Amino acid sequence: MRVEKKKRSRSDFLVICTLILVLIMLLLFSCGLQQSPRVLAEYEQKVDEITEIDYEERQKAVDTLVEEGRMNVNYSAKAVFRGMTSEQFQIKNIQNNHDAIVFNLYDEKGDCIYASKRIAPGYEMNAIQLTKELSKGEHACKIKISYAQAGNVASVFPITIEVK
Repeated sequence: MRVEKKKRSRSDFLVICTLILVLIMLLLFSCGLQQSPRVLAEYEQKVDEITEIDYEERQKAVDTLVEEGRMNVNYSAKAVFRGMTSEQFQIKNIQNNHDAIVFNLYDEKGDCIYASKRIAPGYEMNAIQLTKELSKGEHACKIKISYAQAGNVASVFPITIEVK
């Protein structure tokens, strides 16, 4: 009789544990369902459906942005210096540009060796004085040209600097 009581109490214990596990699973499942609306509430409420713009109108808008960001610059790809003073140098801000330009010269290490002030559209610069002396010989440098006003229109080009 004692063995039968042990089996019964063990059986009762297993049933109770199973019921507790089922209740816990149901509780977790119901909590998961209650969180779904809260996740949906995280979406923005004041939104509009996407409006399609006609292809021609989109192209006109893109063309306008491209035209506003276009920059036409002319510079000499080789500059000649005697020490730190230029003997042969030229950069032009073409008349049809939208704003003044600025430019920086960088040596082979990437150090700035000249930073310009503004050059208005329709004007050119033919002489500069470097802020850092370069050794005699030819140097493969870079020139970065951009609009003076804040913006993302900037280009970097190679320029050879010969120092006599």
